[in-house]
Amino acid sequence: MPRVFDLEEGRVKSEIIKRGARRVLIQLPEGLKSEAAYISSIVEETGALAVVSADPCYGACDLALNEALTLGVDLIIHYGHSEMEQFKRIVNVPVVYIEAKTNISVKDLVRDALHYLNSWEKIGLATVVQHVCSLHEAEEVLKSAGKKVYIGGEAGLKYPGQVLGCDYRNAKSISKFVEAFLFIGGGLFHAIGLFLATMKPTIAIDPFERRIYSVEDEARRIINRRWADISEASSAKIWGVIIGLKSGQLNLDISIKAKKDIEAAGRRAILLAMREITPENLLNFPAIEAYVNTACPRISFYESRKFHRPVLTIRELYVALGKISWEEYLQSGLL
Repeated sequence: MPRVFDLEEGRVKSEIIKRGARRVLIQLPEGLKSEAAYISSIVEETGALAVVSADPCYGACDLALNEALTLGVDLIIHYGHSEMEQFKRIVNVPVVYIEAKTNISVKDLVRDALHYLNSWEKIGLATVVQHVCSLHEAEEVLKSAGKKVYIGGEAGLKYPGQVLGCDYRNAKSISKFVEAFLFIGGGLFHAIGLFLATMKPTIAIDPFERRIYSVEDEARRIINRRWADISEASSAKIWGVIIGLKSGQLNLDISIKAKKDIEAAGRRAILLAMREITPENLLNFPAIEAYVNTACPRISFYESRKFHRPVLTIRELYVALGKISWEEYLQSGLL
């Protein structure tokens, strides 16, 4: 049976041989961990030793650089994400990015999605790296149906129309021109993020499950939860400011500024550095009444119900402190 994703086996072998790598760390997102045994065998066909990182991997911002140094590897093969320009300076081990693209046709799904898009003429397109090749055929179908189609392209993202879990600049750059977005990709995470970043109706096409749906109801639930968390945090006297220690999530200057701003508002703030931001880790600090998370925003938006205290994003901190109004926050997009 042919594989859904292009694992670029030939390129993997070529890069290992070209670089003379003898020990290779393979980093996989959750959706590709089932391919670990196969990819390891491809690596070891070159004579190199393959080591698979079993830890979660949430994006190109989550490179296993410390693990690579500990294991003494010569090369990281990082699957499922495209290289991020802003993180090049932090890389101390060579990294080969395999984007794991898929060529699943979405023409029929886009045609079916026209029913959901019937109320709007101006449509923005967005996707994740695996489906960037699908944007052209989606654009053709929409234009054939009389829609005006917009695909954003901003510096810092590799492909036009591409979005990341923490970066929706491409979509935001065209948001003022469109009435709704059509997102192509599996799962709710990026589709909901697109809605939260633009506050525009978002219809999602899942090429794997072959389904079409609106994310608005779920996104509105998240927005309501954000208001509840901000409201609770606004009375907090002791704050924890979380410094993310993952390679692309370290925002030390922002964390220090947040601490100073909290203290200027007459509260107390404690800097907490951690790699994994989990409910269990935060339970160790019972005196802290609210947290501001300067690392990955997914924790605040999609996992907040797991935490015993509010975990706000940096912008939400300033809503809680009264520096930004809730209305301003919504109007500019939550992401």
